[in-house]
Amino acid sequence: MSIVEQGQGQGAPYNIVFILTDQERYFRPDELPAGYTLPARERLAKNGVVFENHRINSCVCTPSRSVIYTGRHIQQTRMFDNTNFPWISSMSTDIKTLGHMMREAGYYTAYKGKWHLTREFETDNTLAAPQKIFTKEMEAYGFSDYLGVGDIIAHTQGGYLHDGLIAAAAASWLRSKAAELAEQQKPWFLAVNLVNPHDVMFYNTDEPGQPVQGKHHLTHLAGDPEHAMYKKQWDIDLPASFKQPIDAPGRPAAHIDHTIGNDVMTGVIPTNEEWRWRKRHNFYLNALQDVDRHIMTLLDELEDRGLASNTIVILTSDHGELGGAHQMTGKGATSYREQNNVPLIVAHPAFAGGKRCKAVTTHLDLAPTLIALTNASPETKAAIAQTLPGKDFSPVLAAPEQANVDTVRDGQLYCFNMFASLDGSFLQKASALLAQPGGAAKIKESGLRPDLSKRGAIRSVFDGRYQFTRYFSPKQHNRPTSIDELFALNDVELFDLQNDPDEVDNLAQDPVKNAALLLMMNDKLNRLIDEEVGEDVGQMLPGGVDGGWVATPAVHDL
Repeated sequence: MSIVEQGQGQGAPYNIVFILTDQERYFRPDELPAGYTLPARERLAKNGVVFENHRINSCVCTPSRSVIYTGRHIQQTRMFDNTNFPWISSMSTDIKTLGHMMREAGYYTAYKGKWHLTREFETDNTLAAPQKIFTKEMEAYGFSDYLGVGDIIAHTQGGYLHDGLIAAAAASWLRSKAAELAEQQKPWFLAVNLVNPHDVMFYNTDEPGQPVQGKHHLTHLAGDPEHAMYKKQWDIDLPASFKQPIDAPGRPAAHIDHTIGNDVMTGVIPTNEEWRWRKRHNFYLNALQDVDRHIMTLLDELEDRGLASNTIVILTSDHGELGGAHQMTGKGATSYREQNNVPLIVAHPAFAGGKRCKAVTTHLDLAPTLIALTNASPETKAAIAQTLPGKDFSPVLAAPEQANVDTVRDGQLYCFNMFASLDGSFLQKASALLAQPGGAAKIKESGLRPDLSKRGAIRSVFDGRYQFTRYFSPKQHNRPTSIDELFALNDVELFDLQNDPDEVDNLAQDPVKNAALLLMMNDKLNRLIDEEVGEDVGQMLPGGVDGGWVATPAVHDL
């Protein structure tokens, strides 16, 4: 029996509101300070199912969003880095998106807020400046009624300044267009894409007169907004893994390059000044509460308009925030839980709320699940989802607490190929040249290039207990089948999150003792790549399959 047949029936479709925040990690209940609340999320959880093991399939914003909105890995979307870098083009309009899929299922599709999959959407405009209307561009991606302020990239306080506009636009749409569609008996899918808590990326921990982080940085930085919400102070403990040095034994060199890159872009936050890290995390918690009030705007509007009883609400985030875990910030060249485990709440009017589910789910599964939640015929649903590699997790909504970690899937595949964080020393040198007159031209004249031999690309699998990750050079895409091949071409991490939830004991440091477990997880990773990606040879990188992104036999023999 399908989820629709269990619920409202094929003759009465549900509307769907899909809410996507930016850089929001999943918090276990014991990880939030006393007295801290997120009323909108708590309201959703009371009416829905909280998925505790929901994971991303790529990072950062652009790669992850391409997976969310197409149901395909970055090898197919070709969006391996953010669109504000010169080596990335806009996502092809030939790729079918959720907008196209939901239209095929009979839904009207609308989009509000951040997109970050098209270069033309990037803007330096403020709300006071004229805004280009991107309605035509978004129609090519399967969405109508676009409203936003372009993609506010590398700007401070983007969420604080603009999330209210995005939420208000969505609420206005519910009052106007949704009412019109109700008269036509036309179901709708509304995507609402908010910015916060992404503002933490450009947060300045300096106190007045203490230019440390703000002394050298490429991007703009800002402290707390002048708003009562950001004056709240929380009793914060830093993650236990904060004590682990960035260069501790067993840690891949990619973490150092990630950190150097962040330092270049947003300034150095000294690890011996823990108060700065607490201050940054305090801001993050306040930014979460800030965006929560805008989520509440949407929930209130659904209730006030009488739409809550026939509208499914789904909330998730594109990726998490490391927030001091392992002495790292932001997101990027890692697979740690704070980055890869993000919230997912599904509130379906036909099913009891207040439930939790331990099943591993991923962003790749959102598209087939959303299709399953429509009232399209079984034949139409099958045709739409036929080539999607993700899993439909809608059946677990009926009894989520009975699901095992492997009920939906036996592992999450994570693929990362970002160039921007690959070589920290390159960013340092480029930054020094940019500080000089005519800096951009000097970079070009110098022939400065990132070191592509560095092991900053990632393939990783999480199966509900073990996290297995291999870091490799983008010039050496490989598919190891033995311990020797694995360690010849990759830096390796293996964590048992059941016994080591903070991921500080890298079992891959003892490949003899843990050989069987390493091979088991390596085989699982290879199988997921085969099933969900197919050929994995760097085909999405510049030059495609002929770009020289695969390890040669000679390298395998090292």
